Amino acid sequence: MRYISRPRRAELQRDAHAIRQRGQLAGRGVQQIAGDIQHELGELRPLEAWRLAYGWTRPQVIAAVAALYENEGLAAPPVNSAMLCRWEHGARTPIAEYRDALARLYRVSPVELGLAQRNGDRLGGAVGDDWYGRYQTVTMPGDGDTAAAVLAAIRESIQLALDVEGPAGGRRTREHLDHAIEYYALNYARFPPPMLAGEVHRCRALVTAMLEQPQADVERRELRRHAGWLSALIGNLAFHRADHIPALIHLGTAARLATDVGEPRLTSWSLGAQSMVTHAQGRHAEALDLAQQGTAHATSPLQRAQLLSWAQLPAIAQVGTTTEVNRTATAAQREFDADPDGEQPGRFGFDSAELELHLAETCVTLNDNRQAATHARRSLTHTTAGRPGWAAATLVLAASEAGSGRPDQAAELALDVLDTVPLPALRDTSRRRLRRLDQTLASYGTPPQPVIELHGRIQALPPPDAPPAGPSS
Repeated sequence: MRYISRPRRAELQRDAHAIRQRGQLAGRGVQQIAGDIQHELGELRPLEAWRLAYGWTRPQVIAAVAALYENEGLAAPPVNSAMLCRWEHGARTPIAEYRDALARLYRVSPVELGLAQRNGDRLGGAVGDDWYGRYQTVTMPGDGDTAAAVLAAIRESIQLALDVEGPAGGRRTREHLDHAIEYYALNYARFPPPMLAGEVHRCRALVTAMLEQPQADVERRELRRHAGWLSALIGNLAFHRADHIPALIHLGTAARLATDVGEPRLTSWSLGAQSMVTHAQGRHAEALDLAQQGTAHATSPLQRAQLLSWAQLPAIAQVGTTTEVNRTATAAQREFDADPDGEQPGRFGFDSAELELHLAETCVTLNDNRQAATHARRSLTHTTAGRPGWAAATLVLAASEAGSGRPDQAAELALDVLDTVPLPALRDTSRRRLRRLDQTLASYGTPPQPVIELHGRIQALPPPDAPPAGPSS
């Protein structure tokens, strides 16, 4: 696959639009316009040329393909714009089912779309790292060096306030800490976990040093509150790097500090996060106990919905009955709908995408793959391609496809995640979902090509980055 820069891509789009307008004025049909685009803009592959000849956007093509299925009484296929983008740019080729659906949509043969040889064989697509827009799907504040500089600047501002106010800090330093914690929580998904963990560690070290100085009780309580929230972030980041023991230590510290300073919201969240870690370790009864403790400390309907769906539901799906699962899922939805303030963003918040994700994953556990796919697709409508939530929902959708006997589609969805999310941003939760999917797909007989490719890609994944050096709890 030949790399084409983003500016050149934009220029080709404009040129194709002009060719289409010129052709329409001359009375030329879509097939002739598609030929004109391919002739004049040889860098474009046929599949993209045909879309531009019709004047369609990628979302319009996805919607039209879904309509083809729905008109035949079939569920809409798990295709998204990122997948179509890769097909158009030659980074990958669609499986036979999607190839034929695109041919029907454009009313031409797969050969004319560049998706098959003259003998009808499917073309092989290269898997590349630089397909158009790949790294733009993760909203990073620039490249790695820039992202690190953004985080370092926050810590340096806190340090400068300390230099002015003295080693014990003061009102301005504590205000900066509040802002830093809010920034880390709201932008948690924008940074690779090792990078963010390093800076949160360093920020907490500043708080620890301040607590070693003489403090009035009210200031000490405020600093311990800051230390609690920072410990919660560090614990969650450790979990996303597969560091479960440190995660439990940091989250336990957060819960103890929260209880000591009277911060029930943090107590609730930290217990829920501990439940998440113990569930991942296979200790489901202990996970359920922690989740129930966390729910008891919840301070709002939204947080109760979070603890019910994020912490209780996965554990109950393992150790409880279907009736208990359904009752818990209903309660989570009811609490979510009842919150007067609605959704809250950030690591400590909760939203529709996360609720639907947890409901979907529970349905996969119970082998209700049809309902799992419904919830996963709803989650995807509330997420941005490339973000961790998008990766999680896409992989849960892939699991439902595998459980429904569609290994090709399942593998394509998983490959979409591996092609879209840069490896430093691929959380351990996504890696575990990939490994479970790989095991499920291995149960099929002769594996189709996407399944073989996915297995190789999963086997070649490097281990999560080692946790950065920093102080421990």
